[in-house]
Amino acid sequence: MKEIVNQTTMKKNYITYITALSILFFISIELKAQVSPPMSMYYLNEYLYNPAAAGKKQGLNVGLSYKNNLTGSNGQTVANTITLDYGMGKSGFGLSVNTDKDGILNVNRFAATYAYNIQTSTTGNLRFGLSAGVASLKANMSDIIGDVDDQLVQQFNDQGYIFDGDLGAHYTNEKLSLSAVAPNLRSLIYSENVNDGYNYTTFFLSAAYQVLDGPVKLTPKLMYRGLDGFDSVIDAGVNAQFAEDKFNLMAFYHSSNSLSLGIGFNIIKKYQMQASYSLPINSNLKQYTYGGVELGLKVNLSK
Repeated sequence: MKEIVNQTTMKKNYITYITALSILFFISIELKAQVSPPMSMYYLNEYLYNPAAAGKKQGLNVGLSYKNNLTGSNGQTVANTITLDYGMGKSGFGLSVNTDKDGILNVNRFAATYAYNIQTSTTGNLRFGLSAGVASLKANMSDIIGDVDDQLVQQFNDQGYIFDGDLGAHYTNEKLSLSAVAPNLRSLIYSENVNDGYNYTTFFLSAAYQVLDGPVKLTPKLMYRGLDGFDSVIDAGVNAQFAEDKFNLMAFYHSSNSLSLGIGFNIIKKYQMQASYSLPINSNLKQYTYGGVELGLKVNLSK
């Protein structure tokens, strides 16, 4: 009888150990997704990372983004984002919803945004934006093979929803665009790391300048991203627009040892579509992912 009890205890400990390793593994896969953010944020929909961009274009705007980070296993990370923003005079309003599935983890984030802009010159405009909402990170019980009643999983899921937010600034004139963003404001409120593994980004700094304005418009962009506990990432790329902005090509190099390529279309200046592919160029990174495929859409419903 004692031997049976010992075997049962060992089995439960083994399941607990495997469950803990699984959660840690998929959190590490989530980090790979954060190192490679959606390509849509660079040109198509800046509201994806900067709350100050909410309502930048007057009227009602809808943005959709789908990204699948190909890991070659059941641990694929799929990121879905919906944004709604409305520009009215000096004010901008927005809503953003992230519903991501990362292996056994489900990530959800809901935020509302207010932005305000100041005309600094004939062509210069300075915007400030603040997002506030809630976020959660939970293990999907149906995807766990083993004891779903294990206390480790229950404690992980008991974190529930926590406050989260972002603060951003954005300046533009005829050719220059500058952005500064402080994301994940929850770190200023909570003394300990909650929902660890959701997002490691600590800041965004970006600058873009249009160097050509004619039949071909050429806009290089440089972004600097901070990651908590990891090396910061530099993104350097260029967007080329053709045929009166109806068609564009873009390419970005990321210091995280990856390259992103994209193609986009602009139909009647109302529907903007973009497809992109990010691929690792480092053999170590290829152990975790084959790259990422993304589809983005931005629609101005007021036109």
